[in-house]
Amino acid sequence: MTQLQVLRLLLSPILLLLSLQMPALVSSETPQPSPPGCPSMCGNVTIPYPFGLSEACSWNESFTLVCNHSFSPPRPYLGDIEVIDIAVETGEMRVYTAVSRRCFNSSKVVSDSHSWTFDLTGSPYLVKPGRNEFTGIGCYNLALLHGKEDNSYFSGCLTTCTSLDEAASAGNSNGCTGLGCCQIPTPSDLDLIDVDWSKFGNREWKYSPCNYAFVAEKGWYNFSLNDLNGTGQMAYDVRVGNRSAPLVLDWAINVSQGGACVSPNSTRVNVRDGQGYLCNCSKGYEGNPYVKDGCKNINECQLPNFNPCTSGRNCKDTEGSYMCPCKFGRRGEHCSPIFPAPAAAVLATTAASLFLALLLWFVHKDRKRRMRTAFFDKNGGKILKGAAGINIFTEKQLKKFTNHYDTLIGKGAFGLVFMGITDDKQRVAVKCSIKEDKELHGRDNLQQGEDIVNEITFQFRNRHPNLVRLVGCCLETNIPVLVFEYISNGNLYNLLHFGTHKELPLPTRLKIATGSAEALAYIHSHGDDDRVHGDVKSANILLDENLMPKVSDFGSSKLLSVDRYARAVAADMIYVDPVYMKTERFVKKSDVYSFGMVLLELITRKTVKYGQNRIHSLPMDFVRSCKEKGNGREMYDIAILSHGDTQCHHCIECLDKIGALAVRCLKEDVDERPTMADVVDELRQAAQGAEKCKHHVNSVAYDRSCCLEVC
Repeated sequence: MTQLQVLRLLLSPILLLLSLQMPALVSSETPQPSPPGCPSMCGNVTIPYPFGLSEACSWNESFTLVCNHSFSPPRPYLGDIEVIDIAVETGEMRVYTAVSRRCFNSSKVVSDSHSWTFDLTGSPYLVKPGRNEFTGIGCYNLALLHGKEDNSYFSGCLTTCTSLDEAASAGNSNGCTGLGCCQIPTPSDLDLIDVDWSKFGNREWKYSPCNYAFVAEKGWYNFSLNDLNGTGQMAYDVRVGNRSAPLVLDWAINVSQGGACVSPNSTRVNVRDGQGYLCNCSKGYEGNPYVKDGCKNINECQLPNFNPCTSGRNCKDTEGSYMCPCKFGRRGEHCSPIFPAPAAAVLATTAASLFLALLLWFVHKDRKRRMRTAFFDKNGGKILKGAAGINIFTEKQLKKFTNHYDTLIGKGAFGLVFMGITDDKQRVAVKCSIKEDKELHGRDNLQQGEDIVNEITFQFRNRHPNLVRLVGCCLETNIPVLVFEYISNGNLYNLLHFGTHKELPLPTRLKIATGSAEALAYIHSHGDDDRVHGDVKSANILLDENLMPKVSDFGSSKLLSVDRYARAVAADMIYVDPVYMKTERFVKKSDVYSFGMVLLELITRKTVKYGQNRIHSLPMDFVRSCKEKGNGREMYDIAILSHGDTQCHHCIECLDKIGALAVRCLKEDVDERPTMADVVDELRQAAQGAEKCKHHVNSVAYDRSCCLEVC
């Protein structure tokens, strides 16, 4: 191996890496504009001026290309040479070239030969020096390159190998070292490429039947053993095709044709020993200098991975350049800090903290304001605001009424209840939701607003002495806040099961039961067909100072949970109708079922779940007692059955009737339950009987079958 071959072997990886970068630089260039009205693209190739697709759109005919639309996408051609891309800034053009071939069927006989000539004489184009190389392929090949019109350039390279194994020893990654492949650089000012071969034959034709030679972009060809032994369709030049070997040309404007650099902020650069020139944008500008106003200012301050200014300075772009003034708080030639670092840090931290706190406060206030407005509109505020007699309070007013919610008087499954005093000194109960309104994301806000408007309007316009009166509402929250009249004596649940265990005579219990039933019957008989209470239980029956019952939470469960049914019963499942558990829908007789539970609490003074660890069920035990013994007397509150030391037999019949009514309310078949209107009638009759019993001291005969009929 000669010293030249050794040198090529050592330098070839470096040259390969450098050459692979050049096409990337060319192809990544920003597309340059063409004159107005001239097409700037042919297929996927940008055609920048001074090139064009007609003589009117190009500098002259030497820069005129043809866009061949017979391909898809179309392809640009310079004569019969296909153009790959054009770079204005570097004055380069890449084109496709062909591969020359000579094949043998014996050591002396040529079976096939094709030589390719590329003539650039008389044109503004030359083979770019340093960007291309001449390559020969074969195991016995002396490839020759003739160049320049005056035949002043003649060169070539020789390949040898006695076998494919010898060629393989060079390895695919070692490039062309002379074993099966050779390469030499192209000279400058090369305007002609004429590939030829030596007159020698090919003594290695049996395993390397064809020789190849071509001039192509440096780094494009990578040697492979497959390129030595193919013939026919597997021959190397057939496999790579006509659009494979890229050649880099340079171009220039003839020096005799001045005036090409028309853009302001452009300069003329002489090339080819002064015989030609290129136009470049001045420093600080980029674009196409061959087009008017084609050179645009570069904003150096926005270039990625480039900071032209040192630390302590800001970058300020100027026309064609940039400035680096000192940053705020710095001055002098070296931009030294005006304040010492510790003082500056304290000052900056304090200012930033104050600004951030002020900003967060404003953002919070604005967000709250927008949320209040959105909730007000969503909850039907615009409609309710014009309705007569409906009090709509603001969130600020409620905070004033409740002294910022400092007096909690109750807590339920749906909300917290706070005591408040309005501006006219009326005591009220303010009920706020504690549940997230998860249904809102999937519901129509317009329909939801209409539901709330209808419900609040109904409660304002329909009054009953045994219903807690709705005083007003606040619509500035996600779920409306409801303001009710304040009932001072607690609820029935606490009266029956907690505290001092106050004595409750039968007439008083009947008054509470009858009043509560009348309120529920009123609800069922007014408004929509599906209007129900939905959460009947002793804790929702409030009592005033005269033990007059006031049914609460009517409709509020609907308002506070948004859903009429599914969430309205989530408060206390032990009162829930089994029908709901099957259908997930409340009906009017679901309220009847729950009221049957309340009746049993009134006559037994036991909770629905009673006994140690709350393992006993009041309705199940009472119904079982009726079935087994014909009545539920063993479970009645003993305080009703005693009057001093004398047994009150005159009360038993009345209690049995109430117990029988409760059992009918608890029937599993909805159709067998009474309506609330029926319940009211029977309770009134029982109340009349209880009043008569006050005037009799003798025992009243009792028919044991009164409970058996309904159990």
